[in-house]
Amino acid sequence: MSLEVVAAIIFFENKILATQRKFHKNIAFSYKFEFPGGKVKKYEDKITALKRELLEELNLKLSEFKHFTSYNYTYDKDEIKLHFFLSNVKELNINLRVHESYKLVTIEQLSKLDWLAADYKVIKKLQRKYL
Repeated sequence: MSLEVVAAIIFFENKILATQRKFHKNIAFSYKFEFPGGKVKKYEDKITALKRELLEELNLKLSEFKHFTSYNYTYDKDEIKLHFFLSNVKELNINLRVHESYKLVTIEQLSKLDWLAADYKVIKKLQRKYL
């Protein structure tokens, strides 16, 4: 059974929010950038999970999401089903609770950051769509 994970591609003033992970016991994940989000709990739908994760991790309250893409990715032996959603914010008042830092980057700059391996596929799709 694969793990369900949701992530938000958040646009703010024509840039995208990239959050940087803190040190992790799996060193391969340490300090990598990711789109904010997290695991879907057993009795949650994807949007509810995404809203909860954004509130818990960044103190961000977002209400409108548009599904962008979903795909499977395998880390070692752990298969995850990733679901990416587009969203916009007019104000960015972030409180980093679980991340080291964040950056706002243009679509072109996305590929210059050191991302979690699973995120490169969605970055390519974003760049094809918006560049």
